[in-house]
Amino acid sequence: MARNRRNKRTFKKLTDIISLKTFLTLLTSLTIIILLCLGIIFYRNYQDKQLLAKQRQELDAKIESIFTETIQNIANSNQNKPDSIIRISAVGDILCGEEMLKDAYQEENKTYSFDSMFQNITGFIQRSDIVVGTMETNFVNKAYSGYGNRNSPKEFGEAVKNSGINLVSLSTNHSLDYGLQGLKETKQYLQEIGFSTVGDRLKEETVTIKTVKNTKIAFLSYTYGVEEQTKKTKEELNSLNIYNEETAKKELAYAKENADYIFVMMHWGDPYATKPSEEQKQIANFLIENGANVILGNHPAAIQPMEIKKNKQGENVFIAYSLGNYISSINNDISKVELVLNIELRKSSIDGKVTLSKVDYTPIYVLDNGEKAQNRYELIDMKGVAKEYAGGNTNIVDKKTYHQLLDGLKLLEKVVESKE
Repeated sequence: MARNRRNKRTFKKLTDIISLKTFLTLLTSLTIIILLCLGIIFYRNYQDKQLLAKQRQELDAKIESIFTETIQNIANSNQNKPDSIIRISAVGDILCGEEMLKDAYQEENKTYSFDSMFQNITGFIQRSDIVVGTMETNFVNKAYSGYGNRNSPKEFGEAVKNSGINLVSLSTNHSLDYGLQGLKETKQYLQEIGFSTVGDRLKEETVTIKTVKNTKIAFLSYTYGVEEQTKKTKEELNSLNIYNEETAKKELAYAKENADYIFVMMHWGDPYATKPSEEQKQIANFLIENGANVILGNHPAAIQPMEIKKNKQGENVFIAYSLGNYISSINNDISKVELVLNIELRKSSIDGKVTLSKVDYTPIYVLDNGEKAQNRYELIDMKGVAKEYAGGNTNIVDKKTYHQLLDGLKLLEKVVESKE
């Protein structure tokens, strides 16, 4: 009973302090604040949905087309035999960093599995007749390393091959990390699993020619140099295509005599630069003067501008100063933004002449899901994933990643379309 009397006294004290009117005023104010907060949340959600809808429309409308010939792109229906269309895709440097090695390691059977890193992107390149890239790692019987002297498990090479790439350049600054024997072992392994290779001088054939639909496509490849070049022997340096004008001119002349169209792959430029150097431009002009039809650059680990120039015959020559990396674990924004370049060639059914018909690209992104993720690294279709998120599938990536993709797309567009 005493307890009840204490409760009543407490209640009386409270009523003395807060009148009923005051209590109702506070309750009303609190209700208004709650309603305002709910209204603001609702409005912000509405704004987010409107913004996502607008961004989806923009993404739908955007076409990553760099060049399309002004003449008809469909064979004339009056022709008895249509023109041949050859599709070639290209990616940049293929690296296997230390973090990728850790992510791919399978503790239970002491092996590596890299396939999940490429699983989202294979459909974009397997439709092409030839897919080229630059293999910037070695495959030798040594300790694996993603930095310094680069060496990767053979499972990495197999995963790259399974992703759709079938021709790789061996001309990089890391090609002689393990000397002449390392280059030999790397080339032998890559060819054993089905890659065509270019860029070495281990045999007399330094120009690789592929025949597609009765059309001969020549591939040449050069690097600006190699790591610790002054410590390399003459025999080692002579085993690799280190760029010089005399060699390039000679090999381009051979390619013109034996092929219908010429691709040159160049390992050049400054690290992380989004603009080509003057040296890159000078080399590009020299290659064009001597017969190159397409120039594909790599090494900077960043996308650089692309442009169309005219050669002496008035024909279009396409230059991609840098395609960035195909895959890597380099942790900066510019190196996560990549692309798959798609080139369409047309061979006339009338005179057999091969011309550049169309160039476009698929933006891709190296997504890092974090150390604790089951699959840390994966290549994703930037535009496709962003469209899905903007369309309502907010489970596909988180909001932060979505905005990174939008920023990446803007950066890619700005760099690729930059006028040099």
